[in-house]
Amino acid sequence: MKYDKTNRTFDCEPTLTDSQILTYCHDGFLQLKGVVPDEINKRTCDYLNGDIPINPIYIPDGMTHSDLERIRDTHEPSTLLLEDWYIEHVLLNPELAGALRSLLGKNVGLPVLISNHRVECPMEAQPWHHDADHVFGPETNFVEVFYFPQDTPLDMGPTELLPTSHIEPKERDITENGFASDGPAGSYVIHSQSILHRRGESTATGLRHMLKYSYWRTVAPTRDWIHEPNFDFQTASYGGHGVARYVAHMFYWLCGKADEFRLIGGQAWPWSSENQIAPSYGFGHSEGYLPNWRKNNPDDYATG
Repeated sequence: MKYDKTNRTFDCEPTLTDSQILTYCHDGFLQLKGVVPDEINKRTCDYLNGDIPINPIYIPDGMTHSDLERIRDTHEPSTLLLEDWYIEHVLLNPELAGALRSLLGKNVGLPVLISNHRVECPMEAQPWHHDADHVFGPETNFVEVFYFPQDTPLDMGPTELLPTSHIEPKERDITENGFASDGPAGSYVIHSQSILHRRGESTATGLRHMLKYSYWRTVAPTRDWIHEPNFDFQTASYGGHGVARYVAHMFYWLCGKADEFRLIGGQAWPWSSENQIAPSYGFGHSEGYLPNWRKNNPDDYATG
């Protein structure tokens, strides 16, 4: 792990494979369960509850110690980002860092703002929503991370996410369920900021913390994660109709090959079926179309 304190970036070896990157492109998220040490999870909760003093590694320009005390008590307790123990064990957690390095490339930019989704349970479920200022597109210039510093079983209302909803606007009735990110203390969810999600219903009693912040890309994308010897761009599984084109476009962007990506439509690549007798036509075409992320064309394709 290389941590640049001045520029607030880190670098390490990537840990995700081609298939895992493609799964992220398809689902829009991945989960890491129970990877932060228990003593750090407890310390985080104590910090958020005001039970331990702040001890920042520095005071940012234009701020005072009193400012940091005030910020700690808000719904955006970003002073946590200035605690050396939090940086080492939560922001730079090895399992999280390896996944982030795989998705965002070298010299990943650290968060600058925290949101604390603090809930006094029991609480009804939130409506499904895309976060404010979300952008639908193949670019992965940043990812959001949810960090759960305490055990968050289903009865504590963990965040629910709707797989593949990061590729286009979607609506869902409040009575419908999604993927529940329940897990032990010290769990993370890495996800596209545009994914449809909500706070799940909680039936237990007690205070639930969930911290949310973004990590940032600082370099151009390239395929520098773990290569699988038998991974084939032509025959990889990108998903079904209406999904595969977007997943493949996002994967190609992450590989630094967005300029090489074109579609010819219909049953052509990247869509495929297990019942076909040969690879799909259309792979490697230099002319054609792009998926219509903006949803401003009736046939759902944009000109290439």
